[in-house]
Amino acid sequence: MPLSKIQAESMNLADTYAFTGTVSGAGNLVKLNTTDITTSTASLVFNSSLITSTYDKFVMEYTMLKPITDGTYFRVRVSADNGSSFITGTYNYGYSTTRLGAASHTGSGSGKTDYARSDYQWGNETNTAGHGQWILEGFNDSSAYYTISHIFVIRNFNNAWYYVREAWGIDNTANPNYAEWTFSSGNIADGTFTLYGIAK
Repeated sequence: MPLSKIQAESMNLADTYAFTGTVSGAGNLVKLNTTDITTSTASLVFNSSLITSTYDKFVMEYTMLKPITDGTYFRVRVSADNGSSFITGTYNYGYSTTRLGAASHTGSGSGKTDYARSDYQWGNETNTAGHGQWILEGFNDSSAYYTISHIFVIRNFNNAWYYVREAWGIDNTANPNYAEWTFSSGNIADGTFTLYGIAK
């Protein structure tokens, strides 16, 4: 008779097990794609083959992100027609930061035109790389505005460490199916990017 409940210490987690059926309680995060950039590349794109109506929310995790150009800004813009044109307008932007190793906390807000662009400049010094997560929400709900948020850790262009939380909201009910990440100047030098969808 199969077990319906696993008792404490009844499994050796160092062993390998083959599971069948459905595992519940683990969330509905579905890995859609991983892109590894290792040479100078103008942009990172996830198109309508990945950003589909199956998901309302998408998460893009990145690690070891490096720009070619020093003192540049990381940003994303989106399209509702798979990149034929891009959604334009003013994003309401706000951020909160902590400088690592110092008693420094700041926050502010402004408007950003056409791009969800960070206010924090990235550096290209040796051993410098950024690691973080973008969250794209409301991409398939025409009854609500879509939003974008970003959390990351960076050693920036002036060699200071920061933990940054930022978000953008726009009065637009479009259903984006295409996202393009770039730096405001120069190319992406390196980085690994993984897109996930949150199942409905």
